[in-house]
Amino acid sequence: MDMKNDNELAISGMLSPKPNESSVDYVINSIKELLLTKKIVPGDRLPAEMELAKLLSVSRGSIREAMKILSAFGIVEIKRGDGTYVSSDIEGKVLFDPLLFSFILSAPEFDELKELRVLLEKDVIRLAIKNAGEEDIKLLRQCYESMETLKHSEDKNYDELLACDMEFHYILGKLTKNRLLEKIYRFVMEYFQPYTLQSIRNHTYFSLESNETHKRLLTAVEERDAASGEYAVENSIQVWEELIFKCRPEA
Repeated sequence: MDMKNDNELAISGMLSPKPNESSVDYVINSIKELLLTKKIVPGDRLPAEMELAKLLSVSRGSIREAMKILSAFGIVEIKRGDGTYVSSDIEGKVLFDPLLFSFILSAPEFDELKELRVLLEKDVIRLAIKNAGEEDIKLLRQCYESMETLKHSEDKNYDELLACDMEFHYILGKLTKNRLLEKIYRFVMEYFQPYTLQSIRNHTYFSLESNETHKRLLTAVEERDAASGEYAVENSIQVWEELIFKCRPEA
């Protein structure tokens, strides 16, 4: 028997059905538990759909739905004709923290998301102002300048612009020198990524108000001005919310 089959049998032995839980949530939580306890690792192949359904006493439809959710967040890779694997990029994900994982499953309301982002971003900008080194700040400015170049380019590349916008926030998170806050902030920003992309496609992203938001955040960090930083966050959230509501009819 090859190593892959041995591994699948080992995984099978770790799973057992539990009542009192919705089928899809149960499948997701079972995979999550195996990942959190490192009983499965990047590159491992999961048992086949029929086998998982039998092991967990759920329908194949529940397995498929759970795998779609896990795949959408980059947790598993579904390779047609080969099987379903734990993503090789799993170390770059923060979705397996129990709190963050439950955040996804809770389907938070828009107002809850907005309040969370305000709270997080105020702490992010405060710690970035306090802890960022000069070289760190240079990286943030370089990213900002690249983003401005892309915004004003005649041949706008939406994917590159989105990636640059996200990178600006990722760098801002790194400037806090707090790895836990950085990961949570990155996760939240990735959760909002589809809204940003929609605003780019609708061209509301290119408004003067939108252009100023990143500049204010950058200036607050460069000048190490906490009061300006808090104002920049509040302004950024207000503009961001307006952009989202303008995009909603087409979303």
